[in-house]
Amino acid sequence: MSRSDADFFESQERALRLSRRLIVFFGLAVASMVVVVYAVLLLAIQGSGPGLDGWFHPEMLLAVAAGMLLVIGGGTALRTAQLRKGGGAVAELLGGREVDPETRDPAERRLWNVVEEMAIASGTPVPGVYVLDGETGINAFAAGHSIHDAAVAVTRGTLETLDRDELQGVVAHEFSHILNGDMRLNLRLVGLLFGIFLLTVIGRGILRGAAFSGGGRRGGKGGGGAAQAAILGLVLVVLGFLGVFFGRLIQSAVSRQREYLADAAAVQFTRNPAGIAGALKKIGGNLRGSQIQDHHAQEVGHLFFADGMRGAFSRAFATHPPLEERIWRLDPSWDGEFVDPAAERSRRRRQRRRRKGRKEGGEEEIPFPVAAALVTLTGSLGAEHVAYARALLSRVPDDVRAALRSPEGAAAVVLALVAGEDESSAEDEAVEGLPSDVIERARKLRGPVRALGAPGRLPLVDLALPALKRLPPPQVEAFRSAILQVCRKRKEVRTFDFALYHVLRRGLPAPGEDLPERAGDGAASLDQVRDPVEVILSAVARSGEGDPEEAFRAGAAHLPGDGWSLRPEEGLGIDAVDEALTEVEAAAPGVRRAVLEGVSGVVAPSGDDEVESTELLRAVAEALDAPLPPAVTEAREARVESPRQGEEEG
Repeated sequence: MSRSDADFFESQERALRLSRRLIVFFGLAVASMVVVVYAVLLLAIQGSGPGLDGWFHPEMLLAVAAGMLLVIGGGTALRTAQLRKGGGAVAELLGGREVDPETRDPAERRLWNVVEEMAIASGTPVPGVYVLDGETGINAFAAGHSIHDAAVAVTRGTLETLDRDELQGVVAHEFSHILNGDMRLNLRLVGLLFGIFLLTVIGRGILRGAAFSGGGRRGGKGGGGAAQAAILGLVLVVLGFLGVFFGRLIQSAVSRQREYLADAAAVQFTRNPAGIAGALKKIGGNLRGSQIQDHHAQEVGHLFFADGMRGAFSRAFATHPPLEERIWRLDPSWDGEFVDPAAERSRRRRQRRRRKGRKEGGEEEIPFPVAAALVTLTGSLGAEHVAYARALLSRVPDDVRAALRSPEGAAAVVLALVAGEDESSAEDEAVEGLPSDVIERARKLRGPVRALGAPGRLPLVDLALPALKRLPPPQVEAFRSAILQVCRKRKEVRTFDFALYHVLRRGLPAPGEDLPERAGDGAASLDQVRDPVEVILSAVARSGEGDPEEAFRAGAAHLPGDGWSLRPEEGLGIDAVDEALTEVEAAAPGVRRAVLEGVSGVVAPSGDDEVESTELLRAVAEALDAPLPPAVTEAREARVESPRQGEEEG
């Protein structure tokens, strides 16, 4: 995947088309299973004596179809509901443990730093970070419905075996899935596959029950019933394997080619093919390979960085391309030998000693486009963005970084951020419902936060979200209400405030809040969301210092059709804009592209406004689930440093 041939919105459209085909594949699989069940049942009845003649009996076929749909549909609905909260639910399903942002474990700290760099570089909120402690194989996955509920998980074997470059390559691979629309498709597939695999689960349960109930009554009164139950259980297990067969076919059809694209994207992101290639070589040389032990591995196998299953059946219907083929594509000079992780650890220790005290790189000028061209980079990521993100993180003051690790500290940072351009201090905003120590800490952090300028605002919000999610439930709504109150007290609500509040609502839902899900098919057309689009463009146009009419016309010129009208100021409150962003977020990818191009026309930067304008555009893009990479001029001041102090190389 290169920047020239990878378009975020086209990738989203392709994922939606594949999602629709997935439903067709699923329907064909269920229909095939119904036919097989019907045929087996008919043969069993005919073999037991006279009764049914011929092959077609509509009542029996309908009864079989209804029973199968009830089981498979019920299982699909159950798993889909369990995964509603996003990627974290998948990690927890597999026994994952969420990593505390305040962790002092060197390997987990290194993982956090790599994930943070990738998130800032891609313009996404920092996803949840999980470790599968019970898994010694080398593997990872990303899951979620959108960038607002995404999670990245790695196995304990990944943490303990890979060096930083290799870990970065794996995480970059997973961020490709976050950015290109794979996640939502993959999560939908998990729900569908559980319905198919459920037959095997039920069959095994019946077999165990039959063995227990019939074991002590052989030849007795209950023996016949136990035997019939055993036959039923065996039939369901066989049917379940048929479901597994279809499930693996679907997984293979969805996953294999996308893994090649994600590998190529990881190289683009890191500019280091040796990193991800090294991880794949270690999988080949690792005793456990990439194997996942958890019994849910089969239904989520398509999510993983490498194939988590073993066995002849798994190889025949592999969800991932062969390791060798992936490595050769990344490293054409590879000699075919895998890497023994134990020997590699010794080499890394020697390498760390050589690196000790050495700084990497120097000043690096990183060119970035202005806002008008930035939309073309939606969902893309390059090595220059990763370098910029690392440099930006290195400039965040230590007291701010420390605050971002705890829930109360993160709340103070965001409060300082939202009040950062006012002359009054945070506690003078008369914020209600927040602890006094949070308000006091926000006052102290206001200066360091404000010193980071426009380029630091959105990254600070993204860095704060993981810790904010750990706030006690009663404090979540109090915190969001406080932010809303600060925004409303401002004489003129900034466009960044609109985007900030929307990101907080999507990434930090209040307890019991049932936020509208993004439309699964992204079916809303531009005409269907015309009113919310006008609200968004009008809010952006009226938040600037220039003529609102002129700014609005400049943005509307990027939209198809005529008749776009600037909305009056009284209808552009923060709640109205938040509702508009929610509606547009659910629209088709092409509609979101048009809206972002319209916003870019409204904020068209010039001179000193360039950084402010591009950061405003990035904030709106993140709110619309269409992340943009970092922007412009301060990159010239960036110094690319070695990994932050406190990280260990393994």
